[in-house]
Amino acid sequence: MRADTSDVRFSEATKLLDYGFKTYEYCAFAKQGETLKSIEVDKGTFPNVNAVYGSDSGTLIPKGTAGNVTTDIQLNDRVSAPVSKGQKLGEVKYMIDNQVVGAADLVADTAVKRLTLPNMAARVFENWFWVLR
Repeated sequence: MRADTSDVRFSEATKLLDYGFKTYEYCAFAKQGETLKSIEVDKGTFPNVNAVYGSDSGTLIPKGTAGNVTTDIQLNDRVSAPVSKGQKLGEVKYMIDNQVVGAADLVADTAVKRLTLPNMAARVFENWFWVLR
């Protein structure tokens, strides 16, 4: 800002900040690590994995439009093993009037190994032992 004096510069900066605070508000959509949904894992050592938000998500939106925010969740109901911790499983987009205002990745909260013959045999014997007990 090329102003003649620092008082003019300060006055103009104050006007800009006042406009911003009067017109916009921060809207938090989700917190990092918050679980959205449990996903089934095919051929995994565990039957499911939680899809969690990979980061905090939120943005500045015009005041009074927080009620108009819609979500578009792109996430499969099933995933094949192996799944690593932090692996991207999907995405959430936040929109106002079909315009994207924010997005967040959905990631796996834990790792799930692929089910192998030794793992399967151990699980069968473990279940068999508990049934006979």
